Amino acid sequence: MSEACRRWRDIDTSAGSGLRPSYRRVIWIAAWLAFVAAMWTVPARGAESAAPAMSPAWEAALRPLERLPVQDTGYVRSAHTYARTRLRGITGRNGLGELNAVQSLIWLVSHPAAAAREPLIRVTHPELGSLLGGRRTSLDTYRNGRVRERIVAALRADENLLKPINELETRAAMFEHLEAEMAFVPRAGEWLSPVDAAGRDDLSSEERELVELWAALKRAVAEDNPTAGGELARELAARAPRLAEARGLALPRLEADWFYHTHEPFRKSSLFYLVGALGFGAAFLLGRRWVYWSSLALMGGGLAEQVLGVGLRWIVAGRAPLSNMYESFTFATAGMILLALVFEWIYRTRLAGLGGTILGFAFMVIAHNVAIFDSQIRPLMPALQSSWLTYHVVTIMLSYSAFALSFFVALVYLAKEALGGDGSVRLALRKLPSLQALDLFNYRIIAVGFPLLTLGIVTGAIWAATAWGRPWAFDPKETWSAITWLIYAIYLHVRYMAGWRGRRAAVLALVGFAAVLFTYLGVNYLLPGLHSYAA
Repeated sequence: MSEACRRWRDIDTSAGSGLRPSYRRVIWIAAWLAFVAAMWTVPARGAESAAPAMSPAWEAALRPLERLPVQDTGYVRSAHTYARTRLRGITGRNGLGELNAVQSLIWLVSHPAAAAREPLIRVTHPELGSLLGGRRTSLDTYRNGRVRERIVAALRADENLLKPINELETRAAMFEHLEAEMAFVPRAGEWLSPVDAAGRDDLSSEERELVELWAALKRAVAEDNPTAGGELARELAARAPRLAEARGLALPRLEADWFYHTHEPFRKSSLFYLVGALGFGAAFLLGRRWVYWSSLALMGGGLAEQVLGVGLRWIVAGRAPLSNMYESFTFATAGMILLALVFEWIYRTRLAGLGGTILGFAFMVIAHNVAIFDSQIRPLMPALQSSWLTYHVVTIMLSYSAFALSFFVALVYLAKEALGGDGSVRLALRKLPSLQALDLFNYRIIAVGFPLLTLGIVTGAIWAATAWGRPWAFDPKETWSAITWLIYAIYLHVRYMAGWRGRRAAVLALVGFAAVLFTYLGVNYLLPGLHSYAA
């Protein structure tokens, strides 16, 4: 074992009396940040307006309706998922006030006039908010002729408002078509919604009964009759699947769909990572072994939640969940956590755990709060219907996982060097591994990521030859993948041949990760090409 490795394993575990104030501060900060994270992971409900009310009995009465199969965006999913995704699209929340998603949806379609007056539609642009009266607006206000004239005038004055106006129009249209797009009447091909079925003369008796049950349920809600509403909800939730099965239509595992969207494993993983990061930080400062092992357990718990999320999405979608930005990003985060756990198990550095949990928390927050990451499960487009998709994306994203971890280590190296290096008097810096150990650690992480990137590019070329008849077309994504590969190849080459160590190697690792980010994110939105579907 090298001297650097021994230094990693022999980090001082003593905690002097001078660390007691730091210990108390760490506990208070950990408790406060854990509370903040818990609030973030709790599903959002409510609105800034007076929320609609339903008697408490409705929650149990409408519970059977949560498993009603609904066809949406090419998939059959539970009514709970349909309601939840539509409400998040309209309001940014999972329900209205104290109502859950299904209660909120049935209230909205049963009280259309009152619903149109409620300020529920989210307004994200401040200038539009000033025109519409705040961060939320009602459908009536948004469709008001005078308001529309002011919006058009604002657009003429500032063309940058086009995108937020289009987003607002999408939310309003989603609100207006809540019932029209809730297709729960099963048919071969396109299912029917109650609105689609209205006035049709080709409905079977079973289809007509489903539509009548829905209409009766809306009347029961409007009349606030949860007893009758509960019976109608149970009947509707039982008859729709029976009709689908009688017609030979495959139904997905709705229980898995319901559990995935109620449990929210990816959001919960962020809480594990945040508390784990605080624990690893405390382990650095205090040297307590039980804190270190508890942090490892929290890190493992976060990974378990992510594996659960990937598995549930796989079951619901019937394919590997690797086809869009959200799925690949969450997979890469899980791969990074797994790699950090492996390095921790081998070297006991604390640094791999700290970097993995900090980045894991940050990446999960980004995945659920940045608009480019759409978490909705959608059908696989024809261009992606190949087994090579799995081989290519898995290897590429695992290489990005390694490079993300090396990015953190390179930052730590440069920060420690800038603040005094191994001779620093600062407690936190003295507890970090030596600069030599950090340099070696960064090299070993990149040595894992580079062959994975190489394999990912090779599998991508094979897939391209199969799909497009040529392995390489100098598409922007392909070109930037080659640039990224070249940067890391240069890193390994100059380390061996020119003896590059320390600061130069750390800077080159940062340059490599910048190329990774541009290849993964920038190319999709700035350089359109054959890989534009990835956006």
